[in-house]
Amino acid sequence: MLRDALRDPLPLVVVGIAAAVLAWDVALAGWIAARREAPKAFTQLAAFCGLLVVPSLVVSIASATEAGARTISGITWIIPAVAIAVALQVLYALVARLISVLVGLPILLYDLVLVAIAIGDYQVAQTGGAPLPLQAVLSARDVIVGITVGRAALVSPLTALVPMIAPAYPARWRLSGAVRALLVLAATALTTLLVIEWPRGVAAVRSYQTARTEPMQARPQGDFVIGIRLYPVLDGAPPARAVRADAPLVAAFSPDVVLVLLDAEGTRGGALDSLARVLEPLRADSVRIAIGLRVEGRPTPVDDLDRIASIERVLTRVRPDVLFPAIGDPLPRWFAATPPTAEWWRSIMTRAAREVERVRPRAITGWSGSRLDAVDSAVYHWAAQSGSPVELLGAAIYPSFTGLPAVDARLRALERWHAQARARAGATQPHWLVNVGGLPHAHGDAAQTAAIRRALAWGSRQPWIGAAIIGEPADYEGWLGLRAANGRQRQAVTAVGLAARGMREVRASGR
Repeated sequence: MLRDALRDPLPLVVVGIAAAVLAWDVALAGWIAARREAPKAFTQLAAFCGLLVVPSLVVSIASATEAGARTISGITWIIPAVAIAVALQVLYALVARLISVLVGLPILLYDLVLVAIAIGDYQVAQTGGAPLPLQAVLSARDVIVGITVGRAALVSPLTALVPMIAPAYPARWRLSGAVRALLVLAATALTTLLVIEWPRGVAAVRSYQTARTEPMQARPQGDFVIGIRLYPVLDGAPPARAVRADAPLVAAFSPDVVLVLLDAEGTRGGALDSLARVLEPLRADSVRIAIGLRVEGRPTPVDDLDRIASIERVLTRVRPDVLFPAIGDPLPRWFAATPPTAEWWRSIMTRAAREVERVRPRAITGWSGSRLDAVDSAVYHWAAQSGSPVELLGAAIYPSFTGLPAVDARLRALERWHAQARARAGATQPHWLVNVGGLPHAHGDAAQTAAIRRALAWGSRQPWIGAAIIGEPADYEGWLGLRAANGRQRQAVTAVGLAARGMREVRASGR
């Protein structure tokens, strides 16, 4: 991760600025609390803010993933409470004339915007949505942070902005005066950007309205099926908690295929044996098993040898019906690694296909694009040509900052690639939408449901699309899951699950 941070330092700069503001808040609160001549109520309020600003930030980050939310989801109210307290502290300083208006007003406006963000975050986490003005503020916040870190801002809790305590009383040194001026400029810039981006946030949230009730086209012949992703990316045996928590998803969707992703550590013998036992009831119910090996960054030749060895173990112990030798995350991480090259993809897919043919010929070798950029385009056209070792092609379909238009853009790109390949007598392989999802925190639960509906409806209308896999199952690594970090099932489980079961019933009645 350090290498990635040094390659692209902007995400590290964002974290550094947040840490600097946090240190400012704590130091300033301690200094104000020690001033005997200050009003008692003001010093107590400043002390309260300084005491809880760090814990509130920790809660904000930890509560965004299922692992962290297990123990602290009940105290997430502290985040909006501290934001409100900090805004009151700045307001008190202004009313009592303890701070210049030129300094206090920009900080107050910034803190008021953060109050709106904190309340919106809390409402989305608890209920799945916030009123449009607040939801749009969250979308605008993600866009601002995304300027430096890209689409990772849509799902990462590190997008948290830190409120600023008012620096009451005149600066005693030139350095402290310069720091104040810098903070005022930063607060002014951020507030201005958030206000500018707010209308675009409104447009992004509203963009999903056209897809909220979009129906799928029935395919009675059974050549379009719906599946789900299960469990976090496994770095060992499937956690018992995840197996129990994801079981309701299987009941809700009645999937025809399930996808499980593995890290390098998850391909060890014991872990694979445990996974095979967990998946056996699904296999007995005629559910197809798809396994994907996660790829992050640009692997080395040693990594490639380990991947080929892992493929042999997976084929032998888990016996999947479909194998994705390498599959990327649908959205990048905060410190994004350099993606693999098209040459690497061609090499690893060719070697993996030979291994599949040697160990388990009945298994299908698949490739799925996650970025849908120039590299993915080159790999797709290579994989789609006649004689390619790739037997299944796919793509991950997720929204972006603009909302539903990003889903449509990715679907159009896949359709365009397919048409170009067909014009050259290629793309005869089955195609899947390998990872379909939405942005339940950035745009709300209803938006996640609408994004999934749009992708499923589009896929059901394309005769060359054979399956769509819905994921992520939960907020295991960020705000993407069908189940929120606090355990609340998002509305897509009920809405899309009902449609999926309806498609299966139509298929059964047509046989």
